[in-house]
Amino acid sequence: MQKDCLIALDVGSVAGRSAVFDVEGRLLGVAMEEWTPRVPDDEPLGSEFDPHEVWAALCRTTRLALEQAGLSPQTVRGLSATSQRDGVVFLDACGHEIYCGTNRDIRGALYAEDIARQFGSLIYQVTGRWPLGLDALARLWWFRLQRPDVFQRLAHLCMISDWLIFRLSGRFCSEPTNASSSMLFDVVECAWSPELAALVGFSMEICPPCCPPGTAVGALTAPAAEALGLPAGIPVVTGAGDSQAACLGCNAFEDGATTVIAGTTMPLQMVLAQPVLDDSHRPHLGAHVVPGRWVLESNAGLAGAAYRWFCEAFVGKGVPAYHKLEREARASRPGEAMAVLGPQIADFHELTFPPKSTFAFPYLGGVERLPTRGSLARAILENIAYAVRGNLEQLAAVGGQQPDTLNLCGGLSRSPLFTQIVADVCQRRVQVPTVRETSSLGAVICAAVGARLYPDLLSAAQAMAHWEPIVEPQPATARIYKGLYRQWTRLFEQARRL
Repeated sequence: MQKDCLIALDVGSVAGRSAVFDVEGRLLGVAMEEWTPRVPDDEPLGSEFDPHEVWAALCRTTRLALEQAGLSPQTVRGLSATSQRDGVVFLDACGHEIYCGTNRDIRGALYAEDIARQFGSLIYQVTGRWPLGLDALARLWWFRLQRPDVFQRLAHLCMISDWLIFRLSGRFCSEPTNASSSMLFDVVECAWSPELAALVGFSMEICPPCCPPGTAVGALTAPAAEALGLPAGIPVVTGAGDSQAACLGCNAFEDGATTVIAGTTMPLQMVLAQPVLDDSHRPHLGAHVVPGRWVLESNAGLAGAAYRWFCEAFVGKGVPAYHKLEREARASRPGEAMAVLGPQIADFHELTFPPKSTFAFPYLGGVERLPTRGSLARAILENIAYAVRGNLEQLAAVGGQQPDTLNLCGGLSRSPLFTQIVADVCQRRVQVPTVRETSSLGAVICAAVGARLYPDLLSAAQAMAHWEPIVEPQPATARIYKGLYRQWTRLFEQARRL
């Protein structure tokens, strides 16, 4: 007899993923397909995706993941979705897509200074985010001024995971974690803000009803079922934004619980029992997956992308190349080279583009050991770990919490060396989930609750999240990194002034 399963659909910045889990949280099958966002001919700062291309890719990956799991479509008990935050889709009155923007669409940055000067304090008090022009509000502002014909046709505003739920069920709805990245959402009241809608000049009717993650909002429609290769009528359940979904996949509910999502970019989220705003506007405040909880976020920027670039440029592509580079990096000493490349300490009060980068090498003459490929790789991993510590210190200062254990997930958590370096640099225990695809796991936890397999998100996460053995900091290496971290912070400040 085949076991029951659940499916998560995940739309990232440049790829889509379908993942199949059993009801205990074990990953049974996963398939991914990449695509290239389109830069509009008339707007070089834009970044859009083709909704038909992305939907077709998710249909293919769903069929492949289910085939990989060796399960019949009749075993699927529920579906949910997660996505990149900040991405947004505009639909007309007939439900047709008229704009699909990724989180890399920065056209709204043209007006960010004007928005911040006129309304920055109000926006921050309501949303917990300082306006940088990367959000739905800024894009609405841009379309109102630059493409009024599109703006006037706008009937439904969806975050990308909302759009997926609509594609699956035909229902318009949203949920707080993704909505709180829109700059249109009252993060304290956990509702769309009429005051901010009035700033942009649109009706609140375009904002979909907001319900908690884990809510069954409809059933899989016949057309969507045929495209996915699934039976119609499967419960479709609200998920969460990718970072909050990852925290859910790490069972992060307690006040102060902190998760490092070391993927293409590297958000850090600290759970708070009370909302906290920072006078300097450095971190973001967002909604947690459950009411009465919030997440304080400091996003370090490109992390896995930097390491992937180095590996593919100097070793090769694929898992064997990463394993080879890991061995070479492990053979190097801490601090043989130092890098500011990729992730940095976030400051959401300003937008630095592009971020400054530099390498610092030991003296190359005399008897000094020349830097190797492995030492450069280790320097990049150490830089990422230093950025974890710097952003963690920022969250601790603002949020008033000092976690003794860090959750570490995302692609970089597959590296045992990186995991140990994070423990040593941060001088904290690090726990890594068994399933590294924690955003997909978080969405599946939502699906399990919506399918009534568990009574609530907390009990579902406790049952479905599983862990590798905890990694403890090594005292001798931690002492070395204490001094190296001070050197890195000086190099980081120098790089910012380049």
